[in-house]
Amino acid sequence: MRVLFAFVLGFTAAVGGAYLRDSTVAASERRFVNWDVVKESTDAATVQLREQWSRLTGR
Repeated sequence: MRVLFAFVLGFTAAVGGAYLRDSTVAASERRFVNWDVVKESTDAATVQLREQWSRLTGR
């Protein structure tokens, strides 16, 4: 359980740190993460998970 908590905490800290850094940097500077690509990836994953859940539950 501690390992799972540490993993989630580390992931949250890494993504949160990258987001904070990217949100405070000037537009002309290079960003760590292309957040548009991240959004597209998470949207695609969400759609796929919803489709799989619908198939499993028969809805």
